[in-house]
Amino acid sequence: MILGIDPGLHGALAWMEDDGRVVDVQDIPILNEGPRRKTIDASALARLLVSRPVRAAIIEAVHARPTDSKPSAFTFGRHLGALEALIMAQDLPLRRVAPQTWRKSAGLPAGAGKEASIAAALRLCPTARPFLDAKAHDRAEAVLIAAFGVQHAQTA
Repeated sequence: MILGIDPGLHGALAWMEDDGRVVDVQDIPILNEGPRRKTIDASALARLLVSRPVRAAIIEAVHARPTDSKPSAFTFGRHLGALEALIMAQDLPLRRVAPQTWRKSAGLPAGAGKEASIAAALRLCPTARPFLDAKAHDRAEAVLIAAFGVQHAQTA
């Protein structure tokens, strides 16, 4: 089974069998630490990571954008680091994939919006339907990242 991860505070995790069947999709668990202050719930995330036997985790290789504020970029980096550390602590092989790479594999044109990610996930992975709704673009992207991982593992 492959775990696809759309990182970030509002990201998601998608578990996919080698045959392309989506087993589960979960939002990244978060903790409220006060007004306008949220962080990844590392304990809940660790429990999710061991909830299913996974042979590899594929995470989107993202970076802070030049237009991000310094506090925003720092916070994003903390969240990404927490995700990667928890994955590595489980001794899971971790592969980073550039957004352009998995998006191209999913047939998404450059600049395609959030709705396009949902449509692509439903088209390529019909078993993801119960986990997606019109606002689930983070979940859809996790599914597409997992699909890239499954496809890459079978062609390597």
